[in-house]
Amino acid sequence: MNKKQQITTLITFLLFLINIVNPSIQTILVIPVIAGGVGDSDWNNESNLSVQIINLAPRVNYYDFQENVSGNWESRLNQKIEVDNSSEYRFIVNVSSDQGWDDIEFINITAWYDNGTEATEYNYTKGGNFNLNFQYENTSGSESLRRLWPNNEITYTGSTIENVTDTIYGVAGTGCRNITFSFIPHCQFRYAAGDEINWDATITPVENTSKYALYNKWSWNFNISVTDSGEDNGNIPLMTTIKNEFGVYAYTEILSTVDPSIQGSPGNNCTASSNVSILTCTNGNYSLTVNITDLNHTQSSDIIDNGNVYVRGGNRSIFKSLQNSVYIYGGGEDGMPNSEFATAFGDTYNTSNIQYRCDIPIGTLAGLYTAEIRYHLKTLQ
Repeated sequence: MNKKQQITTLITFLLFLINIVNPSIQTILVIPVIAGGVGDSDWNNESNLSVQIINLAPRVNYYDFQENVSGNWESRLNQKIEVDNSSEYRFIVNVSSDQGWDDIEFINITAWYDNGTEATEYNYTKGGNFNLNFQYENTSGSESLRRLWPNNEITYTGSTIENVTDTIYGVAGTGCRNITFSFIPHCQFRYAAGDEINWDATITPVENTSKYALYNKWSWNFNISVTDSGEDNGNIPLMTTIKNEFGVYAYTEILSTVDPSIQGSPGNNCTASSNVSILTCTNGNYSLTVNITDLNHTQSSDIIDNGNVYVRGGNRSIFKSLQNSVYIYGGGEDGMPNSEFATAFGDTYNTSNIQYRCDIPIGTLAGLYTAEIRYHLKTLQ
């Protein structure tokens, strides 16, 4: 109880006593009142100012690149993905527009192998294992989703549109959608090792401005761009862009080979009756070598040295002895390039011009000789 309240209470008590002792005495008492508004200052903080901000440009609230793991979608941003013809991945993006969803016209998702430099942009080359292009369109009053390319390097497994609410930034009239595009990359989806020893999504924060999330060379970069109609902006379309990246594990497989067969007599250089084929699959630049053991007689201990066997084919146009491993593709020897470029289309590559020759020494024992042929396919950056 403050001092003013104490005085008021005391005076009231005295008045009560006076009336008891002599009720005929008239008293006039002025009691100070403690109430709001009385005094030299008063505050009121029960009202609020509201300012509603309306965003003119489309807003990307969330996005991710994910893998389907037993029905659960797990992020693979800044991580390597498998290309085994069965693992499924998707892009997901949540977009909102304060002018209503009818203002959104296009959502384009493009992805490309950066070939070792972040300066590269999506090159709009259709197909192949270097590019992806998915598109959402909303220009004619009806929504449509499509895979523009590629055709051969992925299996397009579908897309979805989900009408949701922007609970964080939305205002009255805000339209919001979740958009997804799903696909299964095939085995020749371009290898992207990156230049980091370990991929780490926390190394560089994701920003809503150009290229801030691109830091790992030799990776797959992707761009999500959202374009509106320019409503409330003088019909001048506005675009919002997001960029990030992921890596791809190497895939290397020799699917089939053919046994060469040579027949001849001592003192002659004899070639196989027909060329042989080797069917390979790799998702990067590559090299292919072949080596052979000594040829052993099936019924005796006689041998033909492997240096007497020659091979050509692939990018090699002249015969070379198989005393050591011989490059058919790559290697940087005999005028050949260091590596063969990744194949652009299809899941396999058939090299059908491989030819073998055996220089049969004079005095070689008649009979059947056999040797093991070893092919080595290596995927490079």
